[in-house]
Amino acid sequence: MQRAFQFDARQLLAADLLLVSDHPLPEQFLEEGELRQLRIAQTVVFPTMATVGSQSKLASLKAATPTYPLRGQLEVAQVKSANIVSAPGVAHSSPSVGQVWVEPAMLNSLGAHVGDVMTLGESHFIIGGVLTRELDRGAGFMNFAPRVMMSLEDLNATGLIGLGSRVTYRLLLSGSDESIAAYEKWASTYIESKNLHGVRIETLENAQPLMRKTLDRAERFLSLISLLTAMVAAVAIALSARRYALKQTDVYAVMKCLGASQSLILKWQLKTLVSLGILASVLGALVGYLAQECLLRLLGGLVMESLPSISAWPVIWSALLAWSLLLGFAGPPLFELVKVSPIRLVRKEFNGLSVKGLWVAIGSLGTCACLIAITAKDWKLAAWVGASFGGAIALFSLLAWATLFLLSRLKLQSFPYRFALKIQARQASFAIIQITALGIALMTLLMILLLRQDLLASWRGNLSPDAPNRFIINIQEDQKQGIANELTKSGLAKPEFYPMVRGRLIEINDRPVLLSHYQDDSARRLLDREFNLSYVEQLPPGNRITAGQWIHGDAPQVSLEVGIAKTLNLKLGDLMTFEVAGEKVSAPITSLRKLDWGSMRVNFFVIMPPKLLIDLPQSWITSFYQPSNLDGLDFQINQSFPNLTIVDVAASLQQIQDILDRLSSALGLLFAFTIMAAILVLISAMSATQDERFKNAALLKALGASKKMLANIVLTELLVTGLIAGALAGLAAGGAAWALGRFVLEIEFNAFAQSLGMGMALGSIACLAAGYQFLRKIQSTTAMECLREIA
Repeated sequence: MQRAFQFDARQLLAADLLLVSDHPLPEQFLEEGELRQLRIAQTVVFPTMATVGSQSKLASLKAATPTYPLRGQLEVAQVKSANIVSAPGVAHSSPSVGQVWVEPAMLNSLGAHVGDVMTLGESHFIIGGVLTRELDRGAGFMNFAPRVMMSLEDLNATGLIGLGSRVTYRLLLSGSDESIAAYEKWASTYIESKNLHGVRIETLENAQPLMRKTLDRAERFLSLISLLTAMVAAVAIALSARRYALKQTDVYAVMKCLGASQSLILKWQLKTLVSLGILASVLGALVGYLAQECLLRLLGGLVMESLPSISAWPVIWSALLAWSLLLGFAGPPLFELVKVSPIRLVRKEFNGLSVKGLWVAIGSLGTCACLIAITAKDWKLAAWVGASFGGAIALFSLLAWATLFLLSRLKLQSFPYRFALKIQARQASFAIIQITALGIALMTLLMILLLRQDLLASWRGNLSPDAPNRFIINIQEDQKQGIANELTKSGLAKPEFYPMVRGRLIEINDRPVLLSHYQDDSARRLLDREFNLSYVEQLPPGNRITAGQWIHGDAPQVSLEVGIAKTLNLKLGDLMTFEVAGEKVSAPITSLRKLDWGSMRVNFFVIMPPKLLIDLPQSWITSFYQPSNLDGLDFQINQSFPNLTIVDVAASLQQIQDILDRLSSALGLLFAFTIMAAILVLISAMSATQDERFKNAALLKALGASKKMLANIVLTELLVTGLIAGALAGLAAGGAAWALGRFVLEIEFNAFAQSLGMGMALGSIACLAAGYQFLRKIQSTTAMECLREIA
C-alpha cells in the first residue's frame, strides 16, 4: 500500500524525478539516464499566442516527446463544439505530429471546434482533441494560461523560441527506486561540479508539498495500524496461551505420574509452537494475498503496473513477526508446563513464570519489538506506540484494582449487585486481567477510529468542496470594484483582495545574501527569485502564530512563514532587507506563522505593516470558487479585464481529491484487520475468566440461587467490567491519540469527551455481547454440570 501511494502521487509529476531548467539541458543528463536504463521523456513549456481564424489567445504551450507521460495517463475527448459530447479517452502518448490538443477553456475563448486549424508561430496545426486531464499540470503552477499541447518534433518549425524567450525545459525520468535515487545523487553532484545555474531537481517532496505531507500522514497511519494490530494480537495470544496452559496442567501432571520426562513434554510444546507458527504463516500469507487482490480492485487505476511483483520477502518477514509473537507471548506459559509437578493433582497449584521462561519472553519480545519498529520505518512512532501500550497495561492494572476495591466497599442492599462487586474484588487477578485486556483492545480500536476520523477530516479540510479554484493576479487598484461586481453578480461571495509587492531579499542582518552561502536547493531557489510581500493589519484566516507576536503599529516588522524561516535558517530578531523597485525596505522578524496551504486561500511568506509597503509599486490578488454551472465566468472576467491573469487550479485539485478518496478507502480496508485482532482479544478476555465464572455459578446454584439472581450477578459483573475497561480505554485513547496526532501525524485532536463516551459504550456492548452466550449456558446448566465443566 505504501508503494501504491507513492506511485499514484507521482502521477502529479508524470514521472519519478524531474530535471527543470530555464535553458536547454546538457546532453549528459539524457545520456546518463539512458545508460542507467531509465524511462525518459522531455517537455518544453512556455507562453505564446494561439490563433484560430481572427481570434487569438495567450496559451501555455507544452511540447512533449511521445513517451510522455511516464507516470499516469492523459485523457483526451473528441468534441464537435465547445461543449464536450464524448467521454474522455485515455491517451498513451503526446499528440501526433501536425496535431494539437487544447483545454476546454481555449475552445471557449477562441470559439473553436475540433478539426479547426490553429496557428502557433510560423506553423499551422489541426485541433485533434480536448485535453481534459493533464496529470502534471499542478507541477507547473506558473502555467497560468490554458494549455495547448503539441509534439516536440513540431516545436522547431514554429520558430517560437528565440533570444529572451521564457522557456521551461523538463527532463522526466522513471524507474526503480534504487535507480532513481542513484541518478538523483549523480545529477546533484554533476550540477554542483559544473556550477549549472538555473537547473534544479524536482521530486514529490519539493514539487508537491501538500501531497507529500498527505502521503507522510497516510504512511504513518499505515505504520500505526500495523503496530497496533501486532500488539493487540500479542495480547490475544497471551490470554489464550495462559488459559490453555491452565487447562493442560492436570493433563501433564498425569503424564508426569505415568513417567513422561521433561524433555518429552518440552518436545511436545515445541511441536505445538512449530505447528501454530507454520499454520499462522501459511494462512496469513493466503489472507494477505487475497487482501492485496481486493485492494487492487478497490484502488482501481491508483495502483500502477510497475508495482513490485509478488515475492517471498513479505511472507518471510511476517513469519518472523508471527514466530516472535508466539515465542514472546505463548512460549513462557507453554514452557512452564514442562515443570508441572504431579502434586498438582492434589494441590491444584501452578507455578508462575520461571527465570528461564522470563528470559525467553524478554528475548522474544525484544526481537518482536525490533522487527515491528523496522517494519514501521518510524522509530518515533514505534516508541510512542510501545510506550502507550506499556504504560496502558501498567496503568489499567493499577486503576482496575483500585476501582474494584472501592466498588467492593459500597453498601448495597441488593444481594446480586453486592455479591458481584465483592467477588470481583476477591478474585482481583482474574478481573484485572479481563479489564486490562478489554481496555487494551478498546483503546486500540478507539485510537485507530478517532485518528482515522481526524486524519480524513484534515484531508477534507485541506481540500474542502468550496475551496478556491481560481486565482486572479495583476489586479490594479481601479479594477477591484469591477471584479467584485462581476463575482457578486454571479451569486458568489464578495472577494477579499490582497496587495502584492514584488521584492528581492538582498541582505540578512546587514550582510549580503549570496547563493553560495546556501547548500540546500530549496533555499537557493527561494533566494534566486523575488518574494511576494504583502501588508495587512489583521492576522489572515488560516494563519497561526507559532512564535513572537503579530504585527502591532507602524514600526518596521516582518511576520515570516515558519517553513521559509527554517529553510533560510532565520529566527526572531533577524533583520531582513528587501529591494523593491530600487528602494530598500528593512525590518526585523517579530513573528513566525504557520499557514494552511491546503485551504487554497491567498497566502504570503512575508507580511509587513501597511505603512512600510503601501507607497511602493504593487498589484492585487484574489481567489474565488467557481462552481461547475458557471464555467464561463473566468472567461467573462478576462474579456472585461484583458490585463488580468486568471489561474485555473480546478484540475489539480480534482486530481489530489481523487487520490485522497482512494487513500481513505484503502485505509478503511486495513482498519478491518485491527478490528479482527481486537475481536480476538475480546473473545480471549471473556474466555480467560470463564472457568472461575462457572465455579461461582455452580456454588450459587448448589445454594439455591435462581436464574434471575444468576442473571443479575453475571450482568453486573459484565457491565462493571465493560464500563471500567471502556472508561480507562477512552481516557487512554484520548491522551494517546492527542500525543500521536500532535507529535507524529501532525493533526489536531481534541475529542476527549467523545473518546470517553465511545469507550464506555463500546465496553458495555462488547461485554454484554460476549457474555450473552455464556449467560445462557450458565442458566441452562445444572450445578453438577458446571462443576464437571471446570473439573
